[in-house]
Amino acid sequence: MSKFLKVLLIGVFTLLLGSVALAQDTTPSGNILVWMQIANQDQIEATMMEAFNEAYPDITVEFVNYSPSEVAQNLALAIQGGTGAPDVALMETNQVPRIVELGGLVDLTDRLEPDLADFNAPALAAGVKDASYYAVPWDVGPVVLYYRRDIFEAAGLSSEPEAVDELVATWDDFFAVCQTIKTETGLPCFSLNRASNYGDIWTNILWSQGIGWWDEQDNLTINTPAYVEALEILGRFWEADLVSDDLEWTDGWYATLNETALEGGTVPPVATLPIAGWMGGFLKNWAAPDTTGLWGVVRLPAVASDGVRSSNQGGSSYTIPAQSANIEAAWAFINFVNSTESQLALFEYGDIFPARLSAYESPIFSEADPYFADQAVREVYAEAARNIPNANIVGVHSNVIGTNTDVAIQSYATGAASAQEALDEAAELIRLETGMQ
Repeated sequence: MSKFLKVLLIGVFTLLLGSVALAQDTTPSGNILVWMQIANQDQIEATMMEAFNEAYPDITVEFVNYSPSEVAQNLALAIQGGTGAPDVALMETNQVPRIVELGGLVDLTDRLEPDLADFNAPALAAGVKDASYYAVPWDVGPVVLYYRRDIFEAAGLSSEPEAVDELVATWDDFFAVCQTIKTETGLPCFSLNRASNYGDIWTNILWSQGIGWWDEQDNLTINTPAYVEALEILGRFWEADLVSDDLEWTDGWYATLNETALEGGTVPPVATLPIAGWMGGFLKNWAAPDTTGLWGVVRLPAVASDGVRSSNQGGSSYTIPAQSANIEAAWAFINFVNSTESQLALFEYGDIFPARLSAYESPIFSEADPYFADQAVREVYAEAARNIPNANIVGVHSNVIGTNTDVAIQSYATGAASAQEALDEAAELIRLETGMQ
């Protein structure tokens, strides 16, 4: 974290602490237990724990590390068992609705009220039940399109972000660009595994249209025409052999991202990567460190020419279990690490994209990034974040729906069923498992 942000962070919370002390002549104290993954603990300790300890010297924070999915799983068990919950739990936002449904979280509505308008609306909505708020968004995953400048140039295309953004304005445009890249360079446009597809790109196509997996009456909609069309968009890329079959988050996939040679290298590099903005930190720090200066960032393609060019992939939120014996200290911790200043410090340090809209006004968003050939990529992320549509993607039954639609995508991709048949089968199974209509 820069010296400026560190000084600002300590100064802001010193003032806030002073005003609280004058108002109630007391500040939170005692021990709190925080569940989160080790990476997030490391980031917080590197950026703001010193400032937090100065602001709240009487609060002792103990971290226990679980993966994000384990946080949700273990918290659900603790709520159902009536004991064993922490004071603060940080989990993936897509897990929040099912935990809220269990009824074991503190209602944070009054505490959040002053800042509600400053949070990303779709992320905030994940923690709402009966008009009350039970979770605080920490980060979001605005989806963009990363592209390799050198591959675009080798294909005879412009590599400048403004031009590329126009070239890939819609999925039809993007398909044409991918055809050119394959014809001119022989390289795949992006990775789209058939047999183990995770469904992320399909979901992003849906989310960009503001449509989710159910309608406003909670009726399942995954096998209606717009969803079939979204799956058939992916089918065009498979049928034209424009994509690689590498599975995301495997060694082979990492190799395609980090390969610098367009011919004669270890593996063929991919030309693009549709994924959330947090991938920028992964690329530069460990996934593709050899490719400095080769990547650019533009908006996600839209389905229609006037459509939204944004979606969401990932993000996390804070909750306070009702079992906490120190709710005030737990809230003090969340309020501190989730302030605009803290979110900016975390973003500067590790590309955790802020859920607070006010953070996007910071000068750091216009800074050139050497890894991306001095493009101000954070401006692209911010625009995508501001425009994430509301869509019924994150809900109580999201895990069940996601598991079944992944299988449907795989069935369609491998030729076992048409898009309509695959989604019809998934819808039937989901209705049986969830009781949805």
